[in-house]
Amino acid sequence: MANKTTFTGFVRSNGGDQDRVTYAGSVPMVAQFYVSNAAASTTDVQISSTNTNPVILPEGAIVDMVLTVGAATGGSSPTIDLGVVDYDGGTDVVDTDGLGDNFRSDINARQDLASGQAGTLIANQTALTERAKVTATVGTSAPTGGTLSGVIYYHIQDDGTISN
Repeated sequence: MANKTTFTGFVRSNGGDQDRVTYAGSVPMVAQFYVSNAAASTTDVQISSTNTNPVILPEGAIVDMVLTVGAATGGSSPTIDLGVVDYDGGTDVVDTDGLGDNFRSDINARQDLASGQAGTLIANQTALTERAKVTATVGTSAPTGGTLSGVIYYHIQDDGTISN
């Protein structure tokens, strides 16, 4: 595997403009996630089937889209909510269906600005005011088992000015 670099700064690009006059756009980021038990009433999502650490989105994250691979079972067209809660346990950021509201968890799905099941954080392009854990909650047609996996596409908005 290639070496990895992790840093805490914003990532943006002006598209190679040598004169540095174009807008420095935010670079999209992707976080994978896995729900090990789609029938659990509420659960923190984990990074993967083998990495049980929670998925934590950074302060300022604006979620653009969620792609899911549904493997939930049972129920009549089982559904799930995908959202966020405060990383530190507070109540500043709590929207348990902010990323996906009652979407099918037994089929592959996409939650974005055009989908009817996108949560309010996606629909309103709301930036997180602090770090937040991603959670899953059963929807109105609760699954009786199975899993759900996918990726969360997000970006960090900034003013687009060039740094020196």
